[in-house]
This record gives sequence, structure tokens and C-alpha cells, in this order.
Amino acid sequence: MGATAQNGAAFFWLLVLVVTFVVLVVLPTRAQKKREQELAAKVNTLQKGDSVILAGGIVGIVAGFKDDLLEIKIAEGVKINVLKTAVVGLVKDLQATNNQGGVK
Repeated sequence: MGATAQNGAAFFWLLVLVVTFVVLVVLPTRAQKKREQELAAKVNTLQKGDSVILAGGIVGIVAGFKDDLLEIKIAEGVKINVLKTAVVGLVKDLQATNNQGGVK
């Protein structure tokens, strides 16, 4: 009877370990992947004139498209070419978050 109790306790702690792994690793990974997919969908639907936020914190306006590149106007007469993957957000999304009180 003592060996059965030890096996049951070992199984319980193994189960606790597996559940902890799922909660700490798998669930946040799924949430991150969902956010990445949403951003990719938004980037693929960009149009000229949309305001974007780039990875370096640069805010600009989409001026054109070239394959996987975006032409971004960052100042009057200044345009840069960046990869679509450099876009980390849209200005309208940031403004919506500010209006909801998420960022101060």
C-alpha cells in the first residue's frame, strides 16, 4: 500500500509540472502568434496615406509599395524604404488604445 501512495504522489507532481508548463509556455506563445497574425493581416491591407509605426519608433505615412518593401514618408521630402516586417503597429490602433485609457 505504501508503494501505491508513492506512485500516486509522483503522478500528481508530474501532472502539476505538465500543467505549469502549459500555462507558462504554451498559452503565451499562442497569444503572441495570434497578435503576429493580426498585425500581418493589417500590414497586408495597408494603403497609401496610412500612418504606421516602425520598429525603431519612427512614425511615417505609407507613400508607396515595392514588392516586400514599403516607401514611408517620414518628413517633407524625405522617404525611406523599409521591409513590411518593420511595421510594428498602426497609428490609428495606438490612438484607439490611448482613447480607451490603456496608455498614458
